[in-house]
Amino acid sequence: MQKFFILWVSLLVLLIGGCAQKHYEISKPKLIVLKTPKIKFADTGYIRSSGESVEAELFTAGVAVEKISIDDKVCISSGCMSEEAFVRDYLSPEYPKDILRRILLGEPIYSGQNTSEQCSGIRTQYIRNDKTDIVYRLRPDETYFKDRMNGLIIKISDIEDNNATQ
Repeated sequence: MQKFFILWVSLLVLLIGGCAQKHYEISKPKLIVLKTPKIKFADTGYIRSSGESVEAELFTAGVAVEKISIDDKVCISSGCMSEEAFVRDYLSPEYPKDILRRILLGEPIYSGQNTSEQCSGIRTQYIRNDKTDIVYRLRPDETYFKDRMNGLIIKISDIEDNNATQ
């Protein structure tokens, strides 16, 4: 009987611990636009992060419709895959594997190459070659990524707090 109890408790702890959700240190509501060959979305969402882990939860009319979690793998509703496979399949095989993570975290891409900074704190990168034509702009209230050659747009903007101005 004692062995059965220990087995049952161990199984319960494994199930609960295995399904535990990640707790993120930062969680902010955003207006999110994703236009990629496989994802079309424009509505509100949350960007959550903790260290190098990041999650974008996308809502339409107040209902969660997709979650993109990036940790050691990228997980979406259809399953998990390596970060490199996700970027290759959902964005472009020309991009570095960490590009989506960096965009969601509002960090420079391509190791910060070709970055110019304006006095207002806006940083802009231009990445151009025969397979990409990227404009990537980081502002305090917005992250904007556009690749004209591959037809991708990712825009993440802060949601204004209307109560703060009243």
